[in-house]
Amino acid sequence: MSDNLFYLLTLLPSLPNLGEPLAPEDAMAKIREESGENLLLLADLLDCENEIEKCAFHYYIQGSREYAPQLSERLPESFHELFATYHNRDEADWMTAVYAAWFELLLETGDATGSGLLKEWAKWEYSLRTRLRIERLRAAGRLPADPDSIVPEFMNELTEQPDHQHLVDFVKTFSEPMRAEKFLDQARIDYLRRAVAQFSFSVDELVAYMLELRIHLRYARLSPEKGRKLLEEVTRL
Repeated sequence: MSDNLFYLLTLLPSLPNLGEPLAPEDAMAKIREESGENLLLLADLLDCENEIEKCAFHYYIQGSREYAPQLSERLPESFHELFATYHNRDEADWMTAVYAAWFELLLETGDATGSGLLKEWAKWEYSLRTRLRIERLRAAGRLPADPDSIVPEFMNELTEQPDHQHLVDFVKTFSEPMRAEKFLDQARIDYLRRAVAQFSFSVDELVAYMLELRIHLRYARLSPEKGRKLLEEVTRL
């Protein structure tokens, strides 16, 4: 890790337990000030996840035809073009395609930054989301005859697929969606904190921080009573 990134890690606030308030430092602004082009792209990619969710809400749920997404110019033109297809695709098809492209960009960014952790996390997270989607489709009676058909090609090329069945089975025991989401977010944090132990004093420490900060902010958005204050205190991812 370069000296400036190591110094940056000493300045960033410690991340709390899930659901606890964060210190009011603008953590992502600090990261952006000290980062090179590849880490800036990662920050923009993480921010793009919010834009995907906003698009789904405004265009598909609220039916707002005036909605205009705000995407970083650092993202490839091909991704911009794919994102813009929400105008002529149904929601499920668009979400599947855009998230597959998003995760593929994260894998490429892992190569560009030299972050093995980012690549492992992208594989772990996409695999988890795919397993959860398969279970939802099965419960709704809409599971394709070949479930592998919903897995993007880049995931099939990976040599090892994480086994998330234990997480999926446990999630099904929750009757309240909010509790299930909190359980999954805690599992994500636990994964990152275990994984980063292998990468002390490397760029992966900063990447893990960015990924975990994203989880805390996501959970805050799911918790109205705490989310309003928290979202005022930290930079959204």
